[in-house]
Amino acid sequence: MAISKADSVCRAAKVIWKLLQPINKVLPQGKLPSPRWAPGTLLKRKQRGQIETGVPRRTLSLCPDCNREAVEALLRGERDVAAFRDNPGIVEAEILEEGKRILMRKSCQRHGPFEDTLSNHPDFFRRMESLAFGRDFACVGDGQVHNHGPNSIRSGRGSYLIVDLTNRCNMMCSPCFMDANALSYVHELGFEQVKTLFDNAVSFRPQREINVLFSGGEPTLSPIFFAALRHAKSMGFHRLHVATNGLRFAESAEFAAEAKAAGLHGVYLQCDGVSEEKNRHRGLGNYMDVKLKALENIAASRMRTTLQVTVVNGLNNDGLGDVVRFAVRNLDKIHGVLFQPVMFTGRDERISPEERYARRYPLSQLAYDLEEQSAFDWQPLRDWFPVSTYGIFAHLCDVLNPQAELGSLFVDSHPNQGIFSPLLIDTWSKEVVPIPVFFNLEQFTRDLLEITDSARGPAATKALVRLSLLRHFDSSKAPAGFGPGQFHGLLQDCFYRVAGSGDDWSEKADAYDGRFRIMASGAMWFQDAFNYDFAALSSSSTPVATEEGEISFSAYNASGWRKVVEHQSATVTLAEWHRTRGREGIYAKGKKVDLEQPSHRAKVELVRIGSKTILQ
Repeated sequence: MAISKADSVCRAAKVIWKLLQPINKVLPQGKLPSPRWAPGTLLKRKQRGQIETGVPRRTLSLCPDCNREAVEALLRGERDVAAFRDNPGIVEAEILEEGKRILMRKSCQRHGPFEDTLSNHPDFFRRMESLAFGRDFACVGDGQVHNHGPNSIRSGRGSYLIVDLTNRCNMMCSPCFMDANALSYVHELGFEQVKTLFDNAVSFRPQREINVLFSGGEPTLSPIFFAALRHAKSMGFHRLHVATNGLRFAESAEFAAEAKAAGLHGVYLQCDGVSEEKNRHRGLGNYMDVKLKALENIAASRMRTTLQVTVVNGLNNDGLGDVVRFAVRNLDKIHGVLFQPVMFTGRDERISPEERYARRYPLSQLAYDLEEQSAFDWQPLRDWFPVSTYGIFAHLCDVLNPQAELGSLFVDSHPNQGIFSPLLIDTWSKEVVPIPVFFNLEQFTRDLLEITDSARGPAATKALVRLSLLRHFDSSKAPAGFGPGQFHGLLQDCFYRVAGSGDDWSEKADAYDGRFRIMASGAMWFQDAFNYDFAALSSSSTPVATEEGEISFSAYNASGWRKVVEHQSATVTLAEWHRTRGREGIYAKGKKVDLEQPSHRAKVELVRIGSKTILQ
């Protein structure tokens, strides 16, 4: 009876929506509000800057060799920062389709031609570009924060502000985007420097809700890790995360508890697979014991983990479905999965063309590998969206809450750089269903843009959003026991994550405890010098907070800015650090971590889901 009633309500919503359309077109559009945090009135679709898309197209890129020479000249004192800022080795590039691939092709007069693959599924590439949301506000008052020449961030709020506390690490991984433990100096932020970075983060508009991601190196080695968390929390940053290899969390439950008490909300845990074999390149002798213990201690401290998976073609891309299944089985501990195709920077900066071609993993390949490796119906062209889709929901929250002190968490990454697929999980049966199976997410987002553009006021906007949700919900294809009411509740929870604020945000964001949950499988493809596209960087959603301002993650690691910043403000030589402070233990070449007590590895069982056998 309940399902029949849901069907009737959804059919009625379609009729009402159709009847309202002529009225909505006749009425003049209203005016969107001008929140205090914004540099102006909230933007409608036609007012947004367009993201550069299309194939073929011309863009600007880097010559990898010219860029490296420019950085080395600066480090030798033969070039100043201003000269490097203005010309880090720019060349023209073309993005084109050839041989069923999307390629970037460029040529340097001194160093010859370069070519790289952006996608091996042109239809998927074009679809992501067709769904791109326009740019966010242009930044205002950011002259001292975004002053990096052609690498400057020009628009947007950013979704993750990355704070590298140290370049020290207790592992020796390959790949490593920053070449940790192979440098001749230590670069480590002091507390006053951290305070300056957060002062800079609130110094310009749009002022924003943003995730803070403490990173490194291994950020938990920093002696000011807890102090940095407390300070960020005191300044009103509530979405505090750490990107870690998990060793400190595995070694000590007290460490996890103290991090939570200091303000940490969630953990991004390095995990390239669910077996020792898939993580052998990390060098740790008891990798899965460490990860399982870390997950246990993090969860015991009332935090959840996102698995952060570096994907290397030919190394672990055949085990990505296992990672998703592992996350589903451990949904009480795991929030989601973030896949990151390898970027050839740091330890891999001088990779040979042959090895680069063999190890390159285009973003689009992820959707097709997961389709093949999953036992449920997971379709690339139906179930995946650019991460900028989140920006549509953030914009709706901004429209509905014009009195908010800060703008919502707004992602406007280029569609070639980030994708996601929302999955509905039944926590009782562990059934997985991509949300587009029963809900037309694409058309729903188009409705949201139409609704917010019309600017009918909060009450009418909420009513129209609810009507759109109902008209796109297909009860006959939804899991048993899941109706539009439950879906509305889940979306409310998601909206709070995007726009909620307050000292208790972390507790409320993880308070939902219903039978059904949404788990996002996402992917970010950070650029290196071989596939560098300046057009995709000006609205970077992942700025790195540095002494030289906020620099996009790709520009920081791929165009030499990391070396420049660390050279300008290196703490001490590595030899001096070892002489005065001793050597940090490094887990490499099979060395094992001595855990404080045995993990529950002995209780871990192999579980068969569909055609795959995985760890529980």
